[in-house]
Amino acid sequence: MSPSLTALVSQFRTRLVDRWSQFASWRSYLDLLWQWLIYLIVEQLSSAWSRDQRLWVFGARGGTDFVDNAKYLYLWVAANDPSIRAVWLTKNDAVVERLQNQGYEAYHAYSLRGRYYTLRAGVVLVTQGLRDVHMGSTAGARLVQLWHGLPLKTIGWDAEWADQPWPVRRCHEYMADEMDLVTVPATEAIEPLSSGLGIDTDRFVVTGYPRTDVFAADIEGATLTVDDSLIEAVQAQATDSKIVFYLPTYRSEGDSFVEQIDTDAIASRLARHDAHLYIKAHPSEPVTDTGDQSRIHWLPASVDPYLILPQADVLITDYSSVFFDYLAVDRPIVFFPYDRSTYTGRRGLYFDYDAVTPGPIAADSEEFCSTLETVLTAVASGDDPYAAERRQLRTRFCPVSSGNASQAVYETVSTLVFGGTMPASTRLNDGTPPKRKPATTEAESKWFTN
Repeated sequence: MSPSLTALVSQFRTRLVDRWSQFASWRSYLDLLWQWLIYLIVEQLSSAWSRDQRLWVFGARGGTDFVDNAKYLYLWVAANDPSIRAVWLTKNDAVVERLQNQGYEAYHAYSLRGRYYTLRAGVVLVTQGLRDVHMGSTAGARLVQLWHGLPLKTIGWDAEWADQPWPVRRCHEYMADEMDLVTVPATEAIEPLSSGLGIDTDRFVVTGYPRTDVFAADIEGATLTVDDSLIEAVQAQATDSKIVFYLPTYRSEGDSFVEQIDTDAIASRLARHDAHLYIKAHPSEPVTDTGDQSRIHWLPASVDPYLILPQADVLITDYSSVFFDYLAVDRPIVFFPYDRSTYTGRRGLYFDYDAVTPGPIAADSEEFCSTLETVLTAVASGDDPYAAERRQLRTRFCPVSSGNASQAVYETVSTLVFGGTMPASTRLNDGTPPKRKPATTEAESKWFTN
């Protein structure tokens, strides 16, 4: 192909991607505004029925998966307080089937039953936004934003929202005022999230993130919607070899991380240290296996990274908030911000990068390989030059010890709903098996057949 033809093809692809991106944005805007209209209507009518304060509905990641803080809090509540009816809502039929098959209560968010329970729920808990469930049906409930990470890079109003059409900006403003509670891992998260989401700081409570509880203990149900054999393979590998986990940030523009890693050079370093590298792309940037290296493994974009993180001897990332959580694991971190100047100039950060990155920083592929080998050598020898810096930042960014966050969130939400003293029936399970799926009431039997 001639250079001129190659350039034309590249321009055509760029324009096609831009047009598709614009179409996807407008489709999302219209969906948001439609849901907001339904929300406003439901809000006016909500006094016509009562909400059940013991019915809590959960959703995450736009309703696509069973993941993140909502997932781990849902599992904790289902296992520990039989007086709370925990319902998972999703737009993924496979998730509904897997959860229901194990006795958990889950429904499609847009089904008749899903909308009914959202209209009846006393509490709605999400990690992205109210479109994790059926946004329009949440009016009148207690709205709890669990969010999905202490942000290093700017979000919301500090990133793209200010440039969106006026009706969309007005919707963001209105819905921010509707949020009753935002749970965060540390005081340091309050100002960035308040600024980015436009939610008053007095609605934030430091509880820790439920997803980090899996660092401290196995959690029943955590692997329900993932391939058990995949998790078991990683665990088995971790008993005999060193595990390196690479979680790159999603980039809507610019070079993909795939173009920046030399898999042959990385594989040779891994072999020297009997190590394996697991790479998980962002869900919005699905990447299939790009090579046949036996020591480099490409994880599905949908896999829950918190099931893998406890096995990792080293974490590699760039701007992802996951490294704040990984501080609790207290193992080496390598930073690979290969596009640092352009990315930070375009996106912006809440914290000074050098001040909050307790590990070596590699600027390009060559440095990445040499840094990886240096860190693996240090791990083998027990040398950890960044240990003190990591622990200092852990105190700052994740002060709540792993294993306690879900209970802290549960108690905070219960206090919000039931007042200063939780009623006796809102308590931890006494050791009996959890009552996951309650019997259908007479009223529900009248309307639903399953």
